[in-house]
Amino acid sequence: MARHKFPLPDPLTDGGRRSATPYADTAYPRIVELQELGVAPQSGAFPTVGAALSEAYSIESELGGGAMGVVFQAFDRALERRVAIKLIRSTLQSPDFRARFMLEARAMALVSHPNVVTIHALGEHEGNPYMVMELVEGQTLENWLFEQSPLPDLDLALRILNEVCLGVSAIHAAGTLHRDLKPSNVLLDHQLRARVCDLGLAVQFRDGALIKELVGTPGYIAPEIQFDVHADGGATPQSDLYSLGCMAFELLTGRPPYETGDELALAVLHATAAVPLASDFRRDLPRAFDQVLAQALAKDPKQRMQSVEIFRRALLEARSDSLEPVRILVAEDDQDFRDLLQLVLAREFPGADVECVADGRQAIAAFDRKPASVMVLDLQMPELDGMAVTALLRARPQALQVPIIVLSASGGSKEWQLLSSLGADRFLVKPVNLDDVISTIRRVTRERTSRSAPPPVRPMS
Repeated sequence: MARHKFPLPDPLTDGGRRSATPYADTAYPRIVELQELGVAPQSGAFPTVGAALSEAYSIESELGGGAMGVVFQAFDRALERRVAIKLIRSTLQSPDFRARFMLEARAMALVSHPNVVTIHALGEHEGNPYMVMELVEGQTLENWLFEQSPLPDLDLALRILNEVCLGVSAIHAAGTLHRDLKPSNVLLDHQLRARVCDLGLAVQFRDGALIKELVGTPGYIAPEIQFDVHADGGATPQSDLYSLGCMAFELLTGRPPYETGDELALAVLHATAAVPLASDFRRDLPRAFDQVLAQALAKDPKQRMQSVEIFRRALLEARSDSLEPVRILVAEDDQDFRDLLQLVLAREFPGADVECVADGRQAIAAFDRKPASVMVLDLQMPELDGMAVTALLRARPQALQVPIIVLSASGGSKEWQLLSSLGADRFLVKPVNLDDVISTIRRVTRERTSRSAPPPVRPMS
């Protein structure tokens, strides 16, 4: 059995507590304890807010700080853009620590992908090494998940997972292992686009050489890293995949696959306990996901998918195989037609939550209370009409991938052009055949799902 010795909470994150700013949670690598470096926390000569850094950057605000260093928001004068700058204290003179810092910078520089935080430059300020990174204004995936109540929207969670997988695949394609994948190491911008960050534990993975080092965060570390139960135990792309599987389970169910307050007991559960069925914790989660998650969380790395890309595709296929909408929200002011729609939709989609409201304002309130998989809107409604509701929905990040079907007793190409420009998927003129409504719901749902997966971007090598 391996010796269990997990890194202490990062001093930058205030003892591991949740932070309101993205970089305070993610920017500093959890590498080794300060005691192991042979140094004590001391003050370093950091620039102050309003000062210049290397004459190229104007410091605007502090995003987070601790014993090891600080992260600033700054303005790049030459390129006229805002950036994040991470500085490490000059008092940390350990060659091992500085080597780790350089490894992180080089690992980030090897990857050019929209779902991985970009590094712009590396430098030194009064003996303090620093790196200049892309500034992501938003929050961590951990904070976002904490705010979702009771559970995140299924398709939105899958879209975020898809982007995280694309980012990790790019990291692996560059010959690098992340080794600390978890929700707090993923940033979401205001459009909820995901970026993988914090490569402070990243290492190069060449020619299948095993890296035997116990690093990472309890609850996300693969069992072969924590216990010598396999002859080929060590960090590999499959150990990163295991961490992704833990993240996916948490995103889809709102809880991790294993829970206990004791770190050693938690490690034992990951190494020995059967993988729980995710669908047992979320009623609307199709059972197709159980098999995908069980394979990603297999104890033996050889039984997991061969790559993160295969895992990503398996998630998409699981959704496609069970692509009946889980919640249909209808806004229709004609009560008789509204009642008929509810009856037919409930019969055709027996597993779906079908909610019908009488006007546009109620539709927005119902969506904000619980996001829908599909929206069916009447064009002419009191309070807010179908065009206004479409525009308001598309302004919400959680509604960006939700199909919107608009029904109208009157209207033509002019109305459809406007609705299309606002983000509607289909425009059906009444009287409509209800079979056409059903087939349209299924068609646009599949179209939206296939479009939600962006094409992979080839990483720079």
